[in-house]
Amino acid sequence: MAAAAATTLRDVTCGIIAVRSRRSDRGVVITLAECTFREAAQLARDPRSLVLLPLGAIEQHGPHLPLLVDWLGAEELARRIAPHLTRAGYRPVLAPALPYGVSTLAVTWGGTVSLSRRTLKSVIVEIVEALSRHGVRSFILVNYQADPDHLKAMAAARRVLVRRRGVRVAFAGFAPGTRPPTPMTNPDVQALMRSSRPDREWHSGELETSLMLARQPQLVRRDVARRLRPVWVDVRRKLARGATRFEQLDPARRGYFGSPALARAVTGEKVMALRGRLIARDVIEQLSAGRPRARSRRRAR
Repeated sequence: MAAAAATTLRDVTCGIIAVRSRRSDRGVVITLAECTFREAAQLARDPRSLVLLPLGAIEQHGPHLPLLVDWLGAEELARRIAPHLTRAGYRPVLAPALPYGVSTLAVTWGGTVSLSRRTLKSVIVEIVEALSRHGVRSFILVNYQADPDHLKAMAAARRVLVRRRGVRVAFAGFAPGTRPPTPMTNPDVQALMRSSRPDREWHSGELETSLMLARQPQLVRRDVARRLRPVWVDVRRKLARGATRFEQLDPARRGYFGSPALARAVTGEKVMALRGRLIARDVIEQLSAGRPRARSRRRAR
């Protein structure tokens, strides 16, 4: 696979990762951190290059999942998006993920590490500015953390970057300023669930537990997950009414919303593949709304 990837990418062979899933999602991702400085400079000069910066979080995910769910989810989304961008004429480059984010909702729970909005905004801005000085002009913030304060920091970072550096910054995954349905909450995504209330499957429920079963099954406390009863909370409504902590969303402090017991690895695989296609299409539309992009060989499907 590495040899074939090198042939496809020709002049850059650094940090190539094979993406193995369904046929339509297979491809390669160039990982920035594994490039030499010459290879990185070559990528920066290529107008087709898109840097994908995954944004995650280290925060509680119920009694059955580890703290790294959002971190892993952001990296997985980036890898699923990348092959579709390649087929559309871009050259996606995966930057190292930011594991820490703004976790205001979970700040009182054990293990959660929450940055301030100002800190996250500054970190994103400085990373993108550093790469833009080398010549990169297009970036995608691939985000798997839905905390409202985290989303506000992302929006603020993009405003600064567009004003200060004139770069293109697209959002992928959970994005500020969007309302359902989105590529993350698309009806087709919900149709893949077994849950009787897919609209209430939010934090650490069927979907996130399925993701972990598909990607890191050894980290799922399955015996615990199987015993968890469904928790149905209208999270969006409670957030709109001013809730700022998980314990305000669920005073019982169960740490999850939805039905983790229904999770299956096959659901996680199907959902991530579908989200990859939907998000790639959305990203391409965002980039097309800016300056002209590289000539497209084939639109993401």
